[in-house]
Amino acid sequence: MKKSILFIILTVLTLGIFRPVHAQAASQKLPSGTDRSQIGQKIQDYVKEHEKTTAGMETAVFDTDGTIYRGNFGYVDRENKVKADDSSVFEWGSVTKLTIWVSVMQLWEEGKINLEEDIRTYLPEGFLRNLRYDKPITMLDLMNHQAGFDEAPLYMQGGKSLKELLSDYQPIQSFEPGTTTAYSNYGAGLASYIVERISGQSYVDYVHEHIFQPLGMDKTAILPDLSDNAYVQKKRKEDKGYDAQGKLLGEAIFEVGLYPVGRATGTLDDMQKFAQALLSRKTLFSRPETWTTLYTASLTYPGTDMARNAHGFWTNEYGVTVLGHGGNTAGFTSRIMLDLENGIGYVVMANQAREENYNFELPELVFGKRKTASAETQKEFSPGYYRTLRTFNQGPLSIFQMLVSPTTYLKRPADDQRLPGNFWTLYQNQGQTRIAVAVADFEKVPDLDVFKNYIVLGLGALGILYALILLLTNLLLGAYRLIFRKKQKAPARTWKVWNLLTAAAILAVPGHLFLTLLATDATDLSGYAPWRYMVFAGLGILLTVAAILPLFRKSKEKLSKGRVALTVLTSLSALAIVANILYWSLYQWWVL
Repeated sequence: MKKSILFIILTVLTLGIFRPVHAQAASQKLPSGTDRSQIGQKIQDYVKEHEKTTAGMETAVFDTDGTIYRGNFGYVDRENKVKADDSSVFEWGSVTKLTIWVSVMQLWEEGKINLEEDIRTYLPEGFLRNLRYDKPITMLDLMNHQAGFDEAPLYMQGGKSLKELLSDYQPIQSFEPGTTTAYSNYGAGLASYIVERISGQSYVDYVHEHIFQPLGMDKTAILPDLSDNAYVQKKRKEDKGYDAQGKLLGEAIFEVGLYPVGRATGTLDDMQKFAQALLSRKTLFSRPETWTTLYTASLTYPGTDMARNAHGFWTNEYGVTVLGHGGNTAGFTSRIMLDLENGIGYVVMANQAREENYNFELPELVFGKRKTASAETQKEFSPGYYRTLRTFNQGPLSIFQMLVSPTTYLKRPADDQRLPGNFWTLYQNQGQTRIAVAVADFEKVPDLDVFKNYIVLGLGALGILYALILLLTNLLLGAYRLIFRKKQKAPARTWKVWNLLTAAAILAVPGHLFLTLLATDATDLSGYAPWRYMVFAGLGILLTVAAILPLFRKSKEKLSKGRVALTVLTSLSALAIVANILYWSLYQWWVL
């Protein structure tokens, strides 16, 4: 009997010893399967492999209790050998938007906002001018980037309030709310303005009081000029920006007037404090149910129950589902990634634009291999022309589809770099095939539409080429006759003036378009000023009149066959330019 009791006691003690050891051993593994103790060396080895293209980078891996690994690499200024260290500051880019969604959920927790209410309830009367659908836009639509807005400028103009910036330029609403995912800076900006309206504070004051200060983030600024934090404002001047290959871009100053969508700048330690609070579900909200709601899927991939967005937090599929956000500015890239199931987080900041090694590939060491579409979905993929719906779908900026984000022919998914490295699904919308990937939908464009685009542009290009040759030929012949005193029977003066002025008007259109494109890269909104598109409308009317004028003109002097041919070519060239103005809606100044 005593031996039996002794055996039972030994058995219980043995189980009591090994069970905790087993649990502890399991907790030492990251989701990727890498031992926590080895992740630092793996990261260092990875950086070593990519050091030739690395400028400066800082990263941290952490759990709900503390930091697992923290590392600084490279230089914030390679030319002057200024190393990246704990005091360095980096730009957050669009990771800043997470402060918007946290702010919104704080107001929701207080009962001050309904996520499913028409946002016009919280905006000044008549504030939104370009809405084209009766279906209301809700805060959830803004969080999911499904308000239906076209692309919008980066709002780099300083000195104006959020209200003024959001009122000065409003993108066209091309899609019914809740039907199309198209990442929208404008929509996020609207949400930040609503935070101002409801809280009664400026957005910068609200974020400092309700996010930065409670988390001890004393080295992060958010205003366009970073004046809300003197330390950050000073340290930012030490930084240089580089491209993805490590080539110098310069100071890469990126002042964002609509600052809540992408201006936050600070140390990695501060970003980690923010990310760790999100991972640990502490400080930012008072009630557990708020955290639960925040991390509940508000948008799923079409045809699946897989989360695509959770109240403003995008998901990424690695070995586990990761929530967070990435950000890009003129010379910086950053990312917050949270594995809520296993309680593991990852943050990274780099002074390189569009950096991918540390923002997309290195996280595999922490979270496991990235997942893409299932084999079944890939078999359903149909080759053809695809374009992102995060673009200028309508109106006078629609020509950007061809000049900035052109439609691409995809024979297979691997032809677009965004598909192999991301999860995606296929779905149908009004008879059109769409790809749901990351932060935007892609739509398959009928071949006929693509051909029409290129035909119209091609005809315009021929018209421009003809006008250029005509003017240069007249200039050279005129100079030749002047120098060598050659005389030629002069054509009808009216015909010659008409021909040359029409050619000049033809060339004025691409010239004005070029200046407009340059202006869209300026630090203000001048590229979207209605007067620019009034000019296109005026040139269109002028060229239409010029093209048909020869039909009504009765000349006393008959033109030669050659001059008749020139007349026809000049008129057709003018009409080709008019066709482009009409086709690309360049005349629609009133929608801006």
